[in-house]
Amino acid sequence: MSSIHDSFLLKSLQRKKQKNISLILLITILSFVMIGGSLFILVLHNGLKGMQKRLGADIMVIPSECEKTAESLLMEGSREYFYFDASVADNIKNIDGIDKLTKQFYLASLSADCCTSKVGIVGYDPETDFIIQPWIKEKAKGKIGKDKAVVGSQIQVEKDDTIRIFGRTYSVVYRLAETGTSLDTSAYFTMDTVPQLIEDAQSKGVEFLDSQKNGNAISSVFIKLKPGVTDSDVARDIRHAQEIDVDILYPEAILKSFSENTDHLASVAYFVLFAVWLAVELILLIAFYISSSGQKKEYALLRVLGLSRKQLIGMIIKESLLITLAGFVVGGFLSAITVFPFGRYLANNLRFAYITPTVFETVLIFFFGLAASVLSGILASSIPIARICKLDEYSALREEE
Repeated sequence: MSSIHDSFLLKSLQRKKQKNISLILLITILSFVMIGGSLFILVLHNGLKGMQKRLGADIMVIPSECEKTAESLLMEGSREYFYFDASVADNIKNIDGIDKLTKQFYLASLSADCCTSKVGIVGYDPETDFIIQPWIKEKAKGKIGKDKAVVGSQIQVEKDDTIRIFGRTYSVVYRLAETGTSLDTSAYFTMDTVPQLIEDAQSKGVEFLDSQKNGNAISSVFIKLKPGVTDSDVARDIRHAQEIDVDILYPEAILKSFSENTDHLASVAYFVLFAVWLAVELILLIAFYISSSGQKKEYALLRVLGLSRKQLIGMIIKESLLITLAGFVVGGFLSAITVFPFGRYLANNLRFAYITPTVFETVLIFFFGLAASVLSGILASSIPIARICKLDEYSALREEE
């Protein structure tokens, strides 16, 4: 009886080749959208989490009229540079309400021996830093100091854990986790290493502004406030303590705006996923309804030949699963060759961080796509199954005479 079952299933698939190809195409579209949409939502979520870690300060002090430039640096990790005197940080450190304070120095994107693309160079103070530390993902290979570096996730490191920049070799102490921005192609050095980097770059023909060569210049000051302190009060005191005009950013407010935009994009993505699933499911239901209407005689003949209703229902489910699995495989393959290679490009254009999903996250998403495809096929097959349960073999055969 099993051979009759399998033989009819094979003939049924071959006979309805055109219809089955159309159904497989529908499931392919469904799988592609489900997997791609889920990856998009996951990237948004990961980018937001990464932003929360990266914007670990309550206040960022920058040179006057550099607010937009600094905002771009915070949100996108863009390679911007601006400078003021390090005395700005000295004037701030004794203000009431400040818990932590650290400063950074940015160099424009520069060529380096280690990489084919340009490398952003950041000077920082490891003794006071609380901005870079959250991104460190591995044990230290020594203590950071002069002639040593911390590198972004996409910086190529030699087998002996070194990089070469402008002909000089630096030991890599830490590698940072992926941020999804150009910070991944940045190298971080102590402040006392920066003059050496500038000198080496000049020897290679790189030109610098006078402000970049000033040994007492910094680009920004990041501040963490004590609990219960009002940031606007501290910002007022910061301005009063300076002899020059400065701009002040509130990373938390920037993050809130980013979060709202992320929630909006995620809501749109959820709606698109549901709308596509609903549309595909309706088309599948209609297709299976029409198909089952023309197969009543076939079902009746199989019943007469000895197939039980349970076996006949199993055959319908197996046919549906074969179609949905075929569509899922094609849709999953198309997702893999389009979403992953072009995801970062899309993220850059939409101006949010792209953090590559982990293997576990990717497996879960593909499993979700498979579950959605299989569920759609099983729901659609409920129509012919319902017809089989109500089938009167004698009446069905008489109708076809």
